[in-house]
Amino acid sequence: MASYGPSDLGAVLQGVGALAQAAAIGFAAWMASNTYQSWRRQKLSERRIEQAERILTAAYKARRALGYVRSPLMEAHELSAAEAQLEKRDFWATVEVERKRRLVSAQGYYNRLNAVIDERRAVEECLPMARALFGEQVEKALELLNRQFHMVQISVDANTETGNDREFSRSIREDISSSSGTDRPNKMNELIEEQVKLIEDALVPVLRLEATQR
Repeated sequence: MASYGPSDLGAVLQGVGALAQAAAIGFAAWMASNTYQSWRRQKLSERRIEQAERILTAAYKARRALGYVRSPLMEAHELSAAEAQLEKRDFWATVEVERKRRLVSAQGYYNRLNAVIDERRAVEECLPMARALFGEQVEKALELLNRQFHMVQISVDANTETGNDREFSRSIREDISSSSGTDRPNKMNELIEEQVKLIEDALVPVLRLEATQR
């Protein structure tokens, strides 16, 4: 039978110590990695909550702003301010009465669009993070929502000219006014609500889920 001396026992203990040290190092590394991943998930969760709130707020404000711009009722003070602006233009004195009426109305809409420029910018500023955190569908919904401001402006421009195409004229009225006809719904109203609903469907569950995990 083989016998072991003190040197052999020391070697065994040294080996056990090395294994214990390696295990401790491995455990510490695992803990550090796990802690880092938890911290990273928490930060990503916080970022998603922050951006979801920001995007939803921008979408709601854009919908409200479009409602304001497209309000069917143009107040007297709005028309007076618009006419006062146009009266400063050199061409105004030579414009016929009917065209003056159209131009005053158009200027009123331009003033409304200028008044909600911050809401439009807020939507544009949300676009990069919307795609990065929530995907292309949310980004496209924001883009389409924001595009409606431009569509209103295009229709206001077109409405300054007289025309005989009844369907085209009706389409213009649907863009610049949120009122609906008796025989069909307002297409822009529907489009705006569809985009906001899509954004809500994508982001509200994120807010609710992430909030419960805090």
